Amino acid sequence: MWQTIGQEAALTALERALASGRPAHAYLFSGPAGVGKKTAALDFAAALNCTGATPPCGECRPCRDTYAAGHTDVELVAPGGLCDESEHRDHADSRDLRICQIRRLQRVLSLAPYSGARRVAILEAADSLHMEAANAFLKTLEEPPDGTVIILLAEREERLPETVRSRCQRIAFRPVAKDAVAAALRDRGASPEQAELLALTAGGRIGWAIRALADPDLLTERGGMLDAALRVVHGNLTERFAWARAGESRAPETRERCIRELALWEGWWRDVLAAGAGASAGLVNRDRERTLLEEGKLYAVAAVIAFLRSLAATREHLRANIDPQLALENLILDLPRPQGAGRSQ
Repeated sequence: MWQTIGQEAALTALERALASGRPAHAYLFSGPAGVGKKTAALDFAAALNCTGATPPCGECRPCRDTYAAGHTDVELVAPGGLCDESEHRDHADSRDLRICQIRRLQRVLSLAPYSGARRVAILEAADSLHMEAANAFLKTLEEPPDGTVIILLAEREERLPETVRSRCQRIAFRPVAKDAVAAALRDRGASPEQAELLALTAGGRIGWAIRALADPDLLTERGGMLDAALRVVHGNLTERFAWARAGESRAPETRERCIRELALWEGWWRDVLAAGAGASAGLVNRDRERTLLEEGKLYAVAAVIAFLRSLAATREHLRANIDPQLALENLILDLPRPQGAGRSQ
């Protein structure tokens, strides 16, 4: 039984591949964070080695081991993971997939499956592959060892070299419908009111909604970050730079919080664009629709688009270990001004 929720088109494509008995050697699961890409990858990996009647059955030993991240033939690769270099056994602080991890993966994939029918490699954050690592991986993607299936997970597939993308079968993942998110939350014990609130605020990110059900602080954090987005854009220059000083600490948790906040801001400003264009049906932050409709009247489209580019660039700078306060202060200089606002003091 597939554990992935609300991705019918993607699952149909994967079921078709299973039924054919000839799955592609490499897949690119592309879509926003939290919409089910990793869950689907684990589902597919389980199905490829499933011994039950209807893969993935979820009950046979290969399925159970895959979902528990314990299958000997399913390799999970993520930033911060192991490599074979004796001088650096792990990269706990890394935000990128490194070439040494790719070399280790190539060695693992060169081995015949140990207990299953296929070896499966799942690369999380594949769009963080450095060019050197991506180039080293090309040969494996093009001609993987027999019985191997490689699954790349990417939020921003455009960051992957075309040479990598062209060697993969692309499966698109989209935000999950609100009703499907609410139903999944009710199945996990949420009250109808709680499920409706989380589904409304999740913006189709079912993974975030499930985590927020277990950790109410996530909902509180989201509210505070969106409140800050509104407060800062309507504040004067002093108030704007006061917000940027939140990045004063260089602690890793400060950097990670800044990255999360800018990701939320990116969704907010995309909603501002959509609301200004009269496309409110596609809003991510639907619980703030009234505010967004007002905000959408206040900004020039070109200014918002330019700021969205700055947001994306700043997130990359933060991932590259640039000083958080400096990155946020530079971002503030690109923040749009509400039309009709005077010069901030």
